[in-house]
Amino acid sequence: MTTTRSPTMSESPTDDYAFECSDCGEEFEVNAGMRKALLTHGCPVCGATVDEEAFTSIAQS
Repeated sequence: MTTTRSPTMSESPTDDYAFECSDCGEEFEVNAGMRKALLTHGCPVCGATVDEEAFTSIAQS
């Protein structure tokens, strides 16, 4: 049986973030799920390790 962890109060599945790789400079917008994947697997362009500082929350209106 697979369990799904619900998002924390500070992170919603609909939150969006601006991502910028500190190694290759690639920039794109990601959702919370993709943010988690980038933190786990690294930059999809250059493979560099990604940390929390690579993300900026995008305000939703």
